[in-house]
Amino acid sequence: MDRYYVWEIISYAWTEVGIEASECKSLVEKGGICLEDIGEVDRIIFKDVCGSFAFDTFLIFPLMLWMIMPDWGYDEDYLRKRVDRWHARPYWAHFLNPMRVLGYPLAVLMALKYRSMIRKAVRARDHA
Repeated sequence: MDRYYVWEIISYAWTEVGIEASECKSLVEKGGICLEDIGEVDRIIFKDVCGSFAFDTFLIFPLMLWMIMPDWGYDEDYLRKRVDRWHARPYWAHFLNPMRVLGYPLAVLMALKYRSMIRKAVRARDHA
């Protein structure tokens, strides 16, 4: 499984347009995500992606800074650098920022739709 594709799918929660189930299915296939990976997918979503986007979420909702959301998705190069930056620091160090702590619960809520899309795409792929 390529972890990047989990980040890419979930990152659409922080775009104006998002993705459809068919696009999610295509990304699941590209990432080689299968049923055995679901536990790891959840760890990536809740620990990494939601943690990384928690600060953005705080800016989007409480401060109403909707203009920071891209229309169609994040550039692959930008998103890969974001993944690398997230993993370059100890996990706990990210949450020294109180805005990240406050934004995390909202980030989880935003990610749930795409988590469900991943699960459906994986089940459809593995049972086909």
